[in-house]
Amino acid sequence: MSSDTEMEQYAVSLNALGIHRNLDPFPFDPPKEVDYWADNKNMLQKIVQAQIDSMMFASSFIYILYGPVGGGKTFAVKYLANPKTQKRIMASLERPTFESLNMRVVAVAPMRAGQLTFSLYRNIVENCFSAIIKDQDLLTILKKTTDIGTGKIKAAFQDIRKMTIRSLEGRLEARNIEQSEGYKFLTQDRSRLGKIQDVNELVEVIRVLVKIASEKYERVIISLDELENLRRATGTERVLCSDLLRKMHETIEYNMTLFLIFTFETFEEIEQVLQPALLSRVKDTIEFPFVKDKSEVKEYITECISMRSKVNPDDVIEPEVIDLIASSLVVNFKGRLTFRAINREMHRIFTSTYIFAKRPPKYEITADLYKKTMKSVRAEDIVKQITEWVNK
Repeated sequence: MSSDTEMEQYAVSLNALGIHRNLDPFPFDPPKEVDYWADNKNMLQKIVQAQIDSMMFASSFIYILYGPVGGGKTFAVKYLANPKTQKRIMASLERPTFESLNMRVVAVAPMRAGQLTFSLYRNIVENCFSAIIKDQDLLTILKKTTDIGTGKIKAAFQDIRKMTIRSLEGRLEARNIEQSEGYKFLTQDRSRLGKIQDVNELVEVIRVLVKIASEKYERVIISLDELENLRRATGTERVLCSDLLRKMHETIEYNMTLFLIFTFETFEEIEQVLQPALLSRVKDTIEFPFVKDKSEVKEYITECISMRSKVNPDDVIEPEVIDLIASSLVVNFKGRLTFRAINREMHRIFTSTYIFAKRPPKYEITADLYKKTMKSVRAEDIVKQITEWVNK
């Protein structure tokens, strides 16, 4: 089967199991919005502590998240950024009015020196303006603020403010800001205002935008993902990126949290791509390790079905089957199991059992069905491999 066909079979199997296809309990990639937690509870405690620090202290913080591919790093950041999660934490701390502005920025694989660093900068700027354009309060703050830098940066913000006008109904509207010379200058497109000259000016632009945002939001949280791409960068690029992040932390002393996310298995790999001057400013490092305990796998499978799909796991799959799956995964992956790997295995099991059961309109994964399916699947895979070998 093609991957498209496999995904369609999987979607049909979800419906047959009583799960809405839009509530896939085992997505390959984190959903756009993550409002449930089914991973390691120790990880949850650490990321919640990061949020508590943001609420209790005004100072800016840097955190490093690292671990293998599919270990749950991006999922965790999206969970932390979800308004529902924020409200739960705020309620427990009796800070019901606390609000944060969250953005996720992905580091590109660099093709030339400076590309990764400038793409991070540009995406932060674009995310900030995207939030400002959609928010009447932030537009008002942009219109009135006097702290908009100096020189060309000041001229750029002034030019952008000219594009912010009041409608006949009295609402502020930001019309075609992206077409203004000021916006082009700040995002490093070709502009009559020229070009930003150095890292200090990049930081100054971000400082102004964070200050505008923090007039409404008590914390601006910027998650920089896929920073493992620094491994492919030149030494100059690595120094430049570290310099940008270090100076952001130094210059923006309050109301900002930076999450630096790496798909690295060891902290030593991070030390190879970030400068010591930046690492010395990191408040905490959070490792997302491989999944090694059978009980953790069982809990993850159960809670994904319950919390993501909003159905009773016992109506979908017998507890004995979950136990068998967990045992098999822990043994087969030999200490290198990730949550993404569990998701892929559950896709395979759901689809295979559905097909083996002859595609019923409704069914449950029983221990008997699971065992028979797994024996059949293994035999089919071997026959397929032998056939392909013979036909070569």
